[in-house]
Amino acid sequence: MSVSFDIGILPNRPVYECLELARAAEDFGYGGVWLADSQCVMRDAYTILSLIAMQTSSIRVATGVTNAITRHPSVLANSWATLDEISGGRAVMGIGVGESSIRTLGLKPDRLAALENKIGALRALMNGEEVELEGTFLPADLASMPGAGGDGLLWTQVTATGRTGRRRACCSRWVQTPPSYVMLWIIYASGAEQAGRKLDDVALYMRVATSVSSDRVKAREEIKGYAAVAAGTVFKTVPREYFRDDLWQELDEFKARYDYFEHGSNQARHRDLLTDTILDAISISGTPEEAVPRFQEIIDMGVHNFVWPANMPDAIHFLDEFAEKVMPNVK
Repeated sequence: MSVSFDIGILPNRPVYECLELARAAEDFGYGGVWLADSQCVMRDAYTILSLIAMQTSSIRVATGVTNAITRHPSVLANSWATLDEISGGRAVMGIGVGESSIRTLGLKPDRLAALENKIGALRALMNGEEVELEGTFLPADLASMPGAGGDGLLWTQVTATGRTGRRRACCSRWVQTPPSYVMLWIIYASGAEQAGRKLDDVALYMRVATSVSSDRVKAREEIKGYAAVAAGTVFKTVPREYFRDDLWQELDEFKARYDYFEHGSNQARHRDLLTDTILDAISISGTPEEAVPRFQEIIDMGVHNFVWPANMPDAIHFLDEFAEKVMPNVK
């Protein structure tokens, strides 16, 4: 099975830079571009995805990830049918319970059962069916749109917790985050089994905090903005028993000072709380020679698709070096 790499973009940079990154990713051979959707701290993901779709021809255009709280399912269905039409069938709705987009409004993320119901409604709407959601009937008007169709377009983000049985088979593709590799893979496999799914039936994309450069110091420094996001998610969702005591303590101290209004920012004050212990646990950051065996270890466990957020200032250089020195050397 072939290995594919996509990139993530946090649109806390100018729109033209997001477009440059997307075009460069396509030129370098990446499979897709995933944009974070967080209205209080970043630019609008859907506007930028529409522009990317019009300026590229082959890569996936996806959210990494959106939610069904700030965006009602009927709004999501309409937006994604339209985006799928613009992109010629390349659109992927990555959806989850909500994180910074929800926390910055003082709201709580969706519960898994609520998200599952909304995903069912989304799929039905994009397949041209009338659905009832929370007591309201939603019309089937999307059936007339050329881009409608919820089976391949809708992917789900899953994050491991101790309640893996709730990770039901809502979609045929799951996006796994964050990258604490072996511990999450064990939990994920268990959850898939409880949900009645075979791993071979699920296309798993693992989102990995990644920064690879011949300049090791630079690589580890410039990953910290996104690594802070991954570290917070790991601490919140992975059961305590999977952590060493020292790592748990360092993550606890870090998470207590995390500021969602600086979510994903390379200038965030909390980034300085990321220790080498945390970086090694939740990221692949260092030289190409260090990165290749770490990715190969994950591939050997059965993961063949990756998304790494290119959140460093000089991101195109990192994309180029990764494509040249890592992508050809894993299998």
